[in-house]
Amino acid sequence: MKRTSELLRDIAASHEDGEISIGECVARMGDRSFALAILVFSLPNSLPVPGIPGFSTITGIPILLIALQIIAGRQSIWLPHRVAEKKFQQAFLAKIVRKALPVVLWLERWLKPRLSFVCEGWGERLIGLLIFVMAAILALPIVGGNFLPGFAISLLALSLLEKDGLFASFAISFCVGSIYFMYKIVAYVLGAAMHWLFSLF
Repeated sequence: MKRTSELLRDIAASHEDGEISIGECVARMGDRSFALAILVFSLPNSLPVPGIPGFSTITGIPILLIALQIIAGRQSIWLPHRVAEKKFQQAFLAKIVRKALPVVLWLERWLKPRLSFVCEGWGERLIGLLIFVMAAILALPIVGGNFLPGFAISLLALSLLEKDGLFASFAISFCVGSIYFMYKIVAYVLGAAMHWLFSLF
């Protein structure tokens, strides 16, 4: 079985000039398409670099749909026509994958098949549910709020790809911490906004 870094190298090496649709991109990912597609769509949000405004929403919606299908136990990915036909530059995808590869290679040093039952059956569906929650946060138009949920989704996708239940436990803990941190940030911003608003009257 190929490692995740090898699958990502294949994606980066096989790109051509021009655009590719989300549907075509998913179709190229083969039998590990669920976790690999989630990883690819989360990677642009997992890098600590300034993002394109609205891009987290564009990538978050396919993750939401794929996570729902993991929860439902589907065997292949289905995307609505309007989502599947959305296009992006293949060179952009290859660039993101190349930037993320060093991090993936570093994480792979600790990734290996173990406690695989956590990543199969109902365990996989529960991870899908957590990915759905994180993708919902990712899709929100929060300025600078895409890194933590994006990175958390990437960790969960890696654990599914490598069938590493122990790593999945760490990823789940990271997700819970990210949700709490995001909640505190949003609560602080809303509280400050309300305080400023009431101070006007």
